[in-house]
Amino acid sequence: MSGADGWGSVPRREPGHVDDTAAAGQEARGTSPTTADGAASGRVHGRPAPAYGEYAPEGWVNPVLVERERQEREQQERDRRQQAASQAGRDGATAYRSGAGAGTPDGAVPGGRPGAPDGAQRTTSTSRFGRTPADFVLTVGLLAFGLISVVQSLAVTNVASTVRRTLETQYTALNDPSALSGAAIIGAITNVVVFALVAWWSIRRLRARKRTFWVPIVGAVVATFVSTIAFIVVVFQDPQFVEFMMRQTGA
Repeated sequence: MSGADGWGSVPRREPGHVDDTAAAGQEARGTSPTTADGAASGRVHGRPAPAYGEYAPEGWVNPVLVERERQEREQQERDRRQQAASQAGRDGATAYRSGAGAGTPDGAVPGGRPGAPDGAQRTTSTSRFGRTPADFVLTVGLLAFGLISVVQSLAVTNVASTVRRTLETQYTALNDPSALSGAAIIGAITNVVVFALVAWWSIRRLRARKRTFWVPIVGAVVATFVSTIAFIVVVFQDPQFVEFMMRQTGA
């Protein structure tokens, strides 16, 4: 359709003419029947087509860009969460291996913890101290018994009197029974020192969840051996006891 002034809803084109402006993204416009150069040639003249949203009202936002930004933010948030989870897993594994190496005698990984490196399910110890609950109870009991023995050994006079009566009953009276007090003093000092070392070592092993019950036993053996040697030296320096032993052996 066309009006009286030559404009129409459909641009006029020359027969067989392809509109160059359509391919270039320009908006097609009709031309005046008469131009400065003369009569209209019938070609379509145009101008660049408006960009997307160019004529949008004030405050309009491109929904495509908004959706793209939202997706980028979500992707970045997922990446941060995954990175934080991976870092936490590496830190937990490192701390677990460090604690396992310090908590077993051979540095092996103790069983019973989910998420272990080898994925194996092992039986875990429920004892907070010591290798097992039984080991903890036995160790504490031996330490308590050792403490009682140490306190009793501090009564030097009673210890010396007990040894003197035993010697007089089973062997013979000593020429100088007062020398037994020196041996009793040596035994008391030895018991105190050994018990202090045993208690310190036992506490360290219990906190490291290592088998510890044998430590007080070794300490008791060492303390008894030293005390016995001290009494033997004193007794065998007594002339009357030496004479008695020589008569018994027939020398």
